[in-house]
Amino acid sequence: MNSAKNWKQRMAFISVALLMGCLLIAVGYYSLNIFVPQGVASTEALAVGTHMAANASIEEGAKPEESPAAAKDVLPAAVNSEQATSTAIMQTILAESPAAKQQLLKPTSEPVASTAKPSTGRLVMLDPGHQRYGNNAPEPVGPETRETKPKVSSGTVGVRTKKPEYVLNLEVSLLIKAELVSRGIEVAMTRESNEVDISNKQRADMANEAGAALAVRIHADGDSSPKTKGFSVLYPSASFAAVKPIAAESHQAAGFILEHLKRATNTAGRGLSARSDLSGFNWSKVPVVLVELGFMTNPEEDELMSEAEYQKKLAVGIADGIEQFLKSR
Repeated sequence: MNSAKNWKQRMAFISVALLMGCLLIAVGYYSLNIFVPQGVASTEALAVGTHMAANASIEEGAKPEESPAAAKDVLPAAVNSEQATSTAIMQTILAESPAAKQQLLKPTSEPVASTAKPSTGRLVMLDPGHQRYGNNAPEPVGPETRETKPKVSSGTVGVRTKKPEYVLNLEVSLLIKAELVSRGIEVAMTRESNEVDISNKQRADMANEAGAALAVRIHADGDSSPKTKGFSVLYPSASFAAVKPIAAESHQAAGFILEHLKRATNTAGRGLSARSDLSGFNWSKVPVVLVELGFMTNPEEDELMSEAEYQKKLAVGIADGIEQFLKSR
């Protein structure tokens, strides 16, 4: 009898123990579900919390290798440090939530915009002369005169090619740009389209604002005589008071470009010319030159200036002169 009673007591104890065990297992599973992230929202919360702790540690002066420890400290108490650093757990978290992955991989600091000038004294402003439609509204020729001129014209036209000057100017300017960029020289352009309305003063202002080392204006010439031909290089005359600070360097740059054009084309050209009547010169605060590529009113030269091989020679010669000027500064 006692034996049977003892057996029943033991069975009751075992049943209670099993029940308690099941309850403990259930409670443990429920707690794990609470503290270990499940789904996108909880995963993102863990990721963000970890990342913020790491960032805070670095920003407060901790060494970079100390930040993982700081990150582990913010994990919930129910998840021990060994689990928190487990590769398997992190892979699961990142797989479950792309947003959490993106947050964890976010740089510890945002990029700071540089306030330094983009160039290192080697920025060249190329100005392809003219545009499709001229603008005849008056504009002061310079800052110290009441004389005015039209803001900008559409230029001349090839007597044989019928190509507008503004088209030729842009073609050659783009070749010069490519040539300069290939040499590591920074280039900006007043226009890369014919559909613009930019006055000559505005073009000078663009070079001024960019802090260009040199502004190079590209044009083609015209004359009443069809026999007149040859390239030339113009520069601002020191007789105009406003350009005195840039006159000497402009003259130097013009000389370099002229000499290299001679070498590149194997022709003498028409030489240098100082001008005081050009708005694009008189408003400039940086060294500036104007290259007349040739005469579109000369049938042979008109055709020559549209040939790809000759355009390349012009571009190389001008680029060589620009580069020599930049190196001389």
